[in-house]
Amino acid sequence: MAGNSDVSDFIPPAFSFALTGHLATGAVKVVAIALLLWGLGLTGWTASFPAGTAIITAVVVMVAVELATTGVERIFVLRHRHPDPGSVPMTAIVAVLPLPISFLIGLLFGPASSGALITMAVTTVVYWAALVVLERPWVEGDTQADIRKKYEQTKAMTGEQFRSE
Repeated sequence: MAGNSDVSDFIPPAFSFALTGHLATGAVKVVAIALLLWGLGLTGWTASFPAGTAIITAVVVMVAVELATTGVERIFVLRHRHPDPGSVPMTAIVAVLPLPISFLIGLLFGPASSGALITMAVTTVVYWAALVVLERPWVEGDTQADIRKKYEQTKAMTGEQFRSE
């Protein structure tokens, strides 16, 4: 964070842009959560989750968790004055968020009291897998200066590539 050369001109990304990005990756998570809930219901391991209930539960969980995650990340973005600060405390908070949120939503939408625990377990597995494989919030991302530099390089390369000879 101390190495950011453009901290003085830092403009945080809009909350809506960050939320849109989270909801886009959340769409993948919804499919996994809904299929797992529905599949576990079909196997008889849990009280049956009809497909409609599994989908509604997965969508509500995803929106709630992604909204909470975006809010937490926003605090770190503003505090560190970096669009993708990457930190271990932020990672820990983001990793724990799905637990209470999915449990409460499982209580509301689940077919039985065990539905809350199953929803929490499935959501946590899906979110932790996505956290490790896709998101990696402990790694610091590019600064705004890095992003501008890459944009200019890409623009120059594209101009060279498509220049008529």
